[in-house]
Amino acid sequence: MPFGLAVCAILLTLFGWVLLAPANVGTDVVIDGPDITSIRSIAYTIPGEQFDEIVVRPASGATSPRVIASFPSGGPTGFHARGSASPLGDRIAVLWLPPFVTTSNLSILDVASGQVRDVERSFDSLSALAWSPDGSRITATATTELDGVKRTEVVEVDIVSMQARPVAEFESAIEVVPVGYSFDSSRLFIVVVDARGTNLLVERGGKTQPVAELSPGRTRDWALSPDGSRLAYVDVLSGGSRTYVGRSLMIATGAITTLPAGKNQLGASWMPGSPIPAFGGPGGEWQLTDPASASAYIVPEDWSPDGAFLVATVHAPGNEKSTRPTTALELISRQTSTTQSSRLRISEAIGAAFLGWVHDLT
Repeated sequence: MPFGLAVCAILLTLFGWVLLAPANVGTDVVIDGPDITSIRSIAYTIPGEQFDEIVVRPASGATSPRVIASFPSGGPTGFHARGSASPLGDRIAVLWLPPFVTTSNLSILDVASGQVRDVERSFDSLSALAWSPDGSRITATATTELDGVKRTEVVEVDIVSMQARPVAEFESAIEVVPVGYSFDSSRLFIVVVDARGTNLLVERGGKTQPVAELSPGRTRDWALSPDGSRLAYVDVLSGGSRTYVGRSLMIATGAITTLPAGKNQLGASWMPGSPIPAFGGPGGEWQLTDPASASAYIVPEDWSPDGAFLVATVHAPGNEKSTRPTTALELISRQTSTTQSSRLRISEAIGAAFLGWVHDLT
């Protein structure tokens, strides 16, 4: 049993909140979502010395994993292709590093055909990628420095025309992170970490306005809820018994809730339909019960749209004398009334990284 009774209790709590909570908090627009019954495959990268492969594998295991594209790897820089799948499951945005440069290209990969289209400008190699819910736009960051002043642009790309346009700019920020759009795709939420702490801002029509202060210090692991009404994140504390504390912001009211835990929390995920985020890490809601994995912990990546599967990274701290720390990308099936929860390693390749959930290939 990879998970114990605690998982059952968590799921029952989540479903209870779903039944009691109002739908689409913070928005009065209802938009038809994608056909979630066909988004049941996992897209991930396999890093190589010269090329990084983009692989699609069905969660059901009905067919073998298939390589649909490859991109040059960073070589001596150690940078490998990374990206994010569209909420519609039809495209993957891929950041990759061309030879002898320090900034990344952004390419849009069509899952079904394997066609690759490039955006005609460069981006930060470690930029966050935020898709609009309708899959029509994606946002990334591009940073420059002139006369000792660091400027970070938030750049929005139209997927049809492939035109890129700056929608916001910040000076001397430590980190600028587009975390997602409102449910109707009209507003873009941006997290800015700077000397004042961490703040959430919203961009609409080229104008940026503050929404809420998340922390007087640094934060990490931001995750916007699917309906765009809440933001989960990890607050990085400098003192106390814990360093990483999971919190949740209600965007409409500015209310911040601290998720109870006795140990550090890392990563944040939203189970489909749930108003409560789940965190990973040693103090997270998800816990391994295998006695041989006492020191290992889970960091959630993302749920399948139908809530049947969770992709997570399992971290196993090494032993100072004999072993090194390891990470493994795993597929976790949800326990139901007729089946037990199970764990399956997605790839044996070292450094395999999750990109998102996509359409099954025919």
